[in-house]
Amino acid sequence: MRKILYFIAIAMVMTGCASKLPQTIAQPPAEVISASAVQQHPETYLGKQVRWGGEILEVANAEQHTDVLVVGRELEKDGEPIEDSKVDARFIARFSGFREPADFPEGKRLTVSGTLSGVEVHNVGEFPYPYPVVEVIESHRWPEKKHYDHYPYYPYYPSYYGWGPYGGYPW
Repeated sequence: MRKILYFIAIAMVMTGCASKLPQTIAQPPAEVISASAVQQHPETYLGKQVRWGGEILEVANAEQHTDVLVVGRELEKDGEPIEDSKVDARFIARFSGFREPADFPEGKRLTVSGTLSGVEVHNVGEFPYPYPVVEVIESHRWPEKKHYDHYPYYPYYPSYYGWGPYGGYPW
């Protein structure tokens, strides 16, 4: 009986520590709208709910809001941006009030859900670029993924395979 109680207590602690994604990030909206479609026909999509994500380019604070410029990427089912996937379009994630720029470092992955409020034109170099603007309801900054360039060396392979810490073939 004691073992069962310990198991239940450990299970409750472990599930309590798991981070929970906001519902609007974890599940896509009923109508999936791409940022490039909004660039082409902005009036069609005003007021629609979207879930977009990608890599942060820069943060700009204004008096009433904070704009986070994002390079839009394809999303996994849970809303996580896929690294090195095809670029959809750049967009502005607009947060109400002041947001600390250090909380949105360049190159980190961000997913936002919110309402489309229009398109603003800003220059990318000398090119005028139409940025769809999302009034953010919820957001999630994704932790860095660990990349392994090689498999870890397992030192307990039998030596008769011809490799390993004990070396050599058995003959």
